[in-house]
Amino acid sequence: MSVRAHRILSVEYAPETSFNLYHDEKLIDFLQHENDMGFYDQMNGEGGGKITVSIEALQKAIDQAEELELDEVTVRVLGEDIAAAKLADNDYVDYDCF
Repeated sequence: MSVRAHRILSVEYAPETSFNLYHDEKLIDFLQHENDMGFYDQMNGEGGGKITVSIEALQKAIDQAEELELDEVTVRVLGEDIAAAKLADNDYVDYDCF
């Protein structure tokens, strides 16, 4: 078996940033512990790259928004991320961090 590399022709991003790795420190710490796939483990050596977060972990973060010091915009966008994942019949959300 082989793994083949394909050139990417386009990538479409949501219109709003879901969260900020430097600003939302409590959220990132929370996701590092709650997310089944880890958080930083998925990133490249430069601290970026594609990560996958379970919708269960995102919902728990929303439920603890006050404790995690999430602003209203972040809570709203995370909710939109969950809704989009469910619409696509996914149990996770993919994020590209750069």
